[in-house]
Amino acid sequence: MKKKKKSVPRWLQIVSTIVANAAIVLSVVYILFYILDGFNPMLHFLGEQVIVSRYLDVIIAALALLLGVLFLICTWKLFYGKKGKKAKHKVRPRYEDE
Repeated sequence: MKKKKKSVPRWLQIVSTIVANAAIVLSVVYILFYILDGFNPMLHFLGEQVIVSRYLDVIIAALALLLGVLFLICTWKLFYGKKGKKAKHKVRPRYEDE
C-alpha cells in the first residue's frame, strides 16, 4: 500500500527558512564580533568574560552556523525538492513477430 504524503503548510515552510537563516546570520555576526574584539579589545563588543566562556561561546556559535546551514539544506530538499522520483523506463514486452 502506498501512503499518501501529507503536504506541509506554507507557514511552516516560511518559519523553518526564517529560523535557519536567523541562526546563520546571528552566529556569523557573533563570530565576526569575536574576531574584531581580538584585534581591538578596547571596543568591548562582547564585554568582560572569562576566557573559557568566550571559547565556549565561539564553539556554540560555530555549531549554530553549521546546524543552520544543514537545517536550511534539509528543509530546502524537503519542501522544494522534486515531488516524486523519476519514473523508470517501462520495459516493453517483446513480441515474437519481430
